[in-house]
Amino acid sequence: MIKRVMMTTMLAASGIGTVPADELAWLDAYNVVWNSQSSNAGDSMPVSGGDIGLNVWVENNELMFYLGRAGCRDENGALLKLGRVRINISPNPFTAGFKQELKLDEGYVELSGEGETKGTVKVWVEVQRPIVHVEASTEKPVSITATYESWRTKDRELPNVGGKMGARSMCMITFDSYSGKITLRKDTVEAAQNSVLFYHRIPNKSFLFDYTVKQQKLESVEGELWNPLENLTWGGLLTGDGFSSVGQSSGKYGSTDFKGWSIKSDKTARKQHLRVVLHTDQSKTLDAWKQGLQKLVRDQRSAETWKSNLAWWQQFWKRSFIVVNPEANEKDAGWRVARNYNLFRYMLASNVHGREPTMFNGGVFTFDPVFVDGRKYTPDYRQWGASYHAQNQRLVYWPMLKSGDFDMMLPAFEGYRQALPSARARVRLHWGHAGCCFTEAPGPLMLPGPAMYGFRDGSGRSRPKELEPGVQVNSAFNYIYQSQLEFAWMILQYHHFSGLDIEPYLPLIKESVIFYDEHYQYRRTRRNEPPLSPGGKLVISPSNALEGSPGITNPAEAVAGLIRVLQELCTLPKPLVTAEERKRFQAMLARVPELPVSEKNGKPFMLVAKNRGHGHPLSSELYPLFPYDLFGLGKPKLEIMQNTWDFLPGGAKGHFISWSQMPIQAARLGITNHAKGQTQAKLGNGNKRFPAFFPVGHDWQPDHNWGGSGMVALQEMLLQTFDDSILLLPAWPKDWNADFKLHAPRGTTVEGRVSNGKLLSLEVTPESRRKDVVIMNDSR
Repeated sequence: MIKRVMMTTMLAASGIGTVPADELAWLDAYNVVWNSQSSNAGDSMPVSGGDIGLNVWVENNELMFYLGRAGCRDENGALLKLGRVRINISPNPFTAGFKQELKLDEGYVELSGEGETKGTVKVWVEVQRPIVHVEASTEKPVSITATYESWRTKDRELPNVGGKMGARSMCMITFDSYSGKITLRKDTVEAAQNSVLFYHRIPNKSFLFDYTVKQQKLESVEGELWNPLENLTWGGLLTGDGFSSVGQSSGKYGSTDFKGWSIKSDKTARKQHLRVVLHTDQSKTLDAWKQGLQKLVRDQRSAETWKSNLAWWQQFWKRSFIVVNPEANEKDAGWRVARNYNLFRYMLASNVHGREPTMFNGGVFTFDPVFVDGRKYTPDYRQWGASYHAQNQRLVYWPMLKSGDFDMMLPAFEGYRQALPSARARVRLHWGHAGCCFTEAPGPLMLPGPAMYGFRDGSGRSRPKELEPGVQVNSAFNYIYQSQLEFAWMILQYHHFSGLDIEPYLPLIKESVIFYDEHYQYRRTRRNEPPLSPGGKLVISPSNALEGSPGITNPAEAVAGLIRVLQELCTLPKPLVTAEERKRFQAMLARVPELPVSEKNGKPFMLVAKNRGHGHPLSSELYPLFPYDLFGLGKPKLEIMQNTWDFLPGGAKGHFISWSQMPIQAARLGITNHAKGQTQAKLGNGNKRFPAFFPVGHDWQPDHNWGGSGMVALQEMLLQTFDDSILLLPAWPKDWNADFKLHAPRGTTVEGRVSNGKLLSLEVTPESRRKDVVIMNDSR
């Protein structure tokens, strides 16, 4: 069992405080530095900013980068790259003395060399505007040729072969296994006198929207449905100061043919400046989109913007940090864990302003699949497509609470908020009651993806005629709705941590629980049964446990989610929750079924569901521990979760599943050695040159839910929060020294230093929260 000791008074009496230091000096050791060029795009380095991610590398003395941006979807719902830029400098500084460095504190990559001339190139992205900058400074005057490259120069059919490993898997959840033709439409590229214009435009509603409406018989509510693809246009302009167009080229990179459009500097100079100005909008006309792009092009504020960028990144890094074994280096596992934690957090900052959530399977940093696992598809490819697998997406966002990155959470919340009318309309149409329904793996429209819903035309995922409208055919997902509860709980936690307004998201939160209350009474009456059990409880059936276990009743994760969300709604003040609503939620809470607890050898433990035993491969029976906080260190009946953990087979306690949260659960139980080992596995170096391009577990590279799981686990080892309590060092190994600053509920930050298992300094802001801090001793 855990031994707890209150040390707040002792620390205060000793007069120990945080040691003054340069607030960002700790970051320098984590800059990634390469002293040789890269072999291919798989050895690229990320640059983050706003809602843009670049993969930057130098190959054969040429600077190259991919352009990725949230929301750049095509007619099929696939998330596409905006293209690739190739830069040649003459005379070339990279032929000798090459160096490439990610400068974290300022958020950019610097490339330097001492070859044919000595010089540096700075590649950075504006945080507040969608503009990429490439700035060269050399000892000798140089000329620069910049080439925009595209592989989408003609329509390309995606064959329906290979299943989830085939080319169609970049459209998974939507059109994998569809028997009809799926075409990746070409972009438009136009060379002007001194620039290259490129864009992709979806006319009208898009193939995906029209197909989904017809397939799911939503015609009568079509006007209520959210459509982020209608008239969507995205692209940009490659331009520079004193550059002119010089023609076209073609070639092959990786396994994909491409064409290039080049601009070249009119004169040699020691300073050269290129920009890629990007623009995304649902413009009614192409001309309107072009006008928006030109407005960005004309608004040149580079010097002012650079200062603004520096200020943003400094503020970002001062929000929070974890530094482990700062006296060590790359050879130390604890040092690597913290370095990669911070590198991955930097990557997540690529979507602070995005039109959509950060994708779990690569974010905006994917690269040619031939450099991932040898598949010869275009650089747009990512396995599992670009749909919202909520069980995976959540792990990208949970670590942002304790890191204080509240602004970065909004794209996920907005995705649900904007699609709420669709989720509400389909419930009313198909089942005739109130509430909203988001499935586990919705497509880009946040409606069930056509492949999950099931095709009626002889395609691979066939939908039986007798299957009721609204239910997906895929048995692994057909009755999973708990993701809306988890994101509702996350939004409530966001409010609890930050104190920021959540009024725009309250309809989503309320309708998520109303759906469960009304839907499962409706289900009972459809079976000619009373709406509630003889004990007056909901019967959540039919249901699934995460990805699997179909046909179960009262799954632990759904019951826990309902309890937590309803409890929190009942405590929110007016006008967030009215007296009438509170009364309704209290009645709903009383109807929530009991958690499915059983007993083995006299020891209570959690089942997957009322009628499903223990040992689900994704350990959904531990969800009442995390994320729902119904159990925790120092809270009653923790032995239920401890027994549940102990009864799990050893193989179920590993990290190998990308979205596994077992390192988190181990930390939540204070099992230090297991949490340490699994977190080292999650946040150890990936198999690519950039250490936070985490490997392919079950998803794609760089694996974002793999990194998110590791981030949460590391945070939970240091700091856990339950109700008003702040628990420090609940699962922290003695051989990891650390400096840290993390966030806690009620606008609290906790900053400290731990050495050899002892807390040497502690600063809690506001000071009034110091009394709520509990320092935990060693665990089992």
